[in-house]
Amino acid sequence: MSNKVPQRLQLEIYKTLFENNPDAGYAIDSEGYFFFTNESTLQLTGYTRAELHQMNFLPFIKEEDRDRVVQHFVSALNGNVEKFVTTITPKNGEDVDLYVTAVPIILNGSTKGIVGIAKNLSDLHATQNELIQSRNQLQHIFDSIDVCLWSMDMQTNSLLHISPACQKIYGYTQQEFAEDPSLWRRVIHPLDRKQVEARQPLLLEGKALKHDYRIVDKNGKCKWISDYTIPILDEFNQLVRLDGVCNDITQQKVYEEQLHFMAYHDTLTGLPNRRLLTDRLQQALTKAAANKTKVALLFLDLDRFTCINDSLGHNVGDELLQIVSNRLTSRQLEWGTISRQGGDEFAIVLEDFTRIETVLSAVEKALWMISSPIWLNGQEYVITTSIGISMYPDHGHDPDALLKRADQAMYFAKGRGGNQYQIYRPGMAKDLSRKVLIEQSLHKALGNNEFFLVYQPIIHAPTGIIVGFEALIRWHHPLLGMISPSEFIPLAEEAGLIHSIGIWILKTACLQSKSWQKEGLASTYVSINASARQFDNDDFVKTIEQILDETGLPPHCLRIEITESTAMTNVMEMISKLTELSRLGVNISIDDFGTGYSSLSYLKKFPINTLKVDQSFVRDISKDKNQEAIIQAIVALADSLGIHVVAEGVEAVEQYLFLQKMGCQDMQGYFFSKPVPPEQVEDLLRSGCSFLLDIV
Repeated sequence: MSNKVPQRLQLEIYKTLFENNPDAGYAIDSEGYFFFTNESTLQLTGYTRAELHQMNFLPFIKEEDRDRVVQHFVSALNGNVEKFVTTITPKNGEDVDLYVTAVPIILNGSTKGIVGIAKNLSDLHATQNELIQSRNQLQHIFDSIDVCLWSMDMQTNSLLHISPACQKIYGYTQQEFAEDPSLWRRVIHPLDRKQVEARQPLLLEGKALKHDYRIVDKNGKCKWISDYTIPILDEFNQLVRLDGVCNDITQQKVYEEQLHFMAYHDTLTGLPNRRLLTDRLQQALTKAAANKTKVALLFLDLDRFTCINDSLGHNVGDELLQIVSNRLTSRQLEWGTISRQGGDEFAIVLEDFTRIETVLSAVEKALWMISSPIWLNGQEYVITTSIGISMYPDHGHDPDALLKRADQAMYFAKGRGGNQYQIYRPGMAKDLSRKVLIEQSLHKALGNNEFFLVYQPIIHAPTGIIVGFEALIRWHHPLLGMISPSEFIPLAEEAGLIHSIGIWILKTACLQSKSWQKEGLASTYVSINASARQFDNDDFVKTIEQILDETGLPPHCLRIEITESTAMTNVMEMISKLTELSRLGVNISIDDFGTGYSSLSYLKKFPINTLKVDQSFVRDISKDKNQEAIIQAIVALADSLGIHVVAEGVEAVEQYLFLQKMGCQDMQGYFFSKPVPPEQVEDLLRSGCSFLLDIV
């Protein structure tokens, strides 16, 4: 049979494929405006066709992804077929991930726009298809899109048409398919063939089929195919033709598997996360109920691990967490699911036992293995852990109850000094609740002199001279030990204590800085972080003025740091208060710059002296060219506005060299010095210490 197909039949095929396609199909002009849409596009976006044809596609795209999508759009207008993944926000506000194929519309040698197929990645029952209004446009898509389009005459069992993409997917030529109609069946993977064939009778009833299955291509490679077959019946309801779309979804399947793994596993350690642990725990409980056995849940929290992160940096902390994870998964410890709950917390499920001694033996071994010395980068570290234990059926019958009680038992063990385990007992929650204990202790911490300040030097990179210090609060709790500011500052804000703590920090830091000046040490500034809650206080500026008067510290020696997000909470009010501080002579610094959403139009209105480049950008220097470009842009922006730049989180020589090359004059980080107590600051200043390194 001739492969030449009448134009009318081809258009009918295209129309059928497009209008019945469950994927969104649309056409966009060269300016980005919709001018043709199918029903699936209307369902996806939530807009009517009349509304949509007045809209540009760009506002649908997430803001952070727009530049990349525009690049794909421009490339398509230049005659390229583009495929990419992006996220849109429809009318209902619920984000949708899409796999998009964009094909240029070419008429008389010029590109008039693009035709797109958008596959909803959250709905695996959708496939891709195209529809255009003119034969030339349709033919262009038919020949260039990576989707296998075919049509078969069921009365003669002969192939009417097959697109070039079919060979790319299946490995067989159009001629091979035309000469051997049964080839379609034989390429189906043997394990999937029976399932696919079982659904074929539905086509005789006029029902379209959508299913995903595997094939084995001509080269023996296994691929995943999304197959959408549309039956065409005559006036007697007899099957006369099949029109089909086959799409290679192998990469999509890989992507789905990766997403599935990420949804149920911790990215740092690869261990199951809280969600998967809950599922495994429920399975263990069901099994234990049937077998009349017990289940134990162990909740582990590494002791004083926040101090490691604070003093050594998160990179070292992450490496230590990975080592602990490897020890917990050692063959020496025979137990069920091991999970990282987040931070420095782990959970372990022990099942199918009847005697408590089995649990205690495993716990003792875990305590011993974790506390064994760790050698990392030539340094020895000793990490201990506190373990809370809850058991089924003694302490609960569902995952939530067991998790809650194991957590309470863990805090009790930690409160007794750590490096030990504690089995849950009724009433334990009343004896010790970490959050409640911290909240209660906050009210007494100032009066009990439990807070203290440490100071991290800020270095003038060209000379290595200390030009300032950032004052950082620390809390040594008499029972819990060192508590991270990230843990107690939010609680202090909730309890309304942040203002009094902030005043103490200001007064203590200003007194200390003035004391160093009186002793004839170098004239440096002290930098202090201020939260949004502190700025909300109407007397905040007045309080700073009073403290400067009381301590005698010159205003130019004080630098107030606010985060970028804090600066943008109430822009006009913030500009007003910062302007008042600037008039006093106090310097203003924007901390963590580049991580928030500040507008440049507002930024130039702030009376800012300094921008601090966030350590998240500095950390990836030499690893991520995009991060380096961001730093370069920040330095250039600051230079154009006459603003000083400080880079924080400098931990390596390559970071130091890159930042200096970019023109960043001031830096701080563990590469120079960790935060140190006042007496060490005095030693540094008296020695005239220079951090200038002879780096080749």
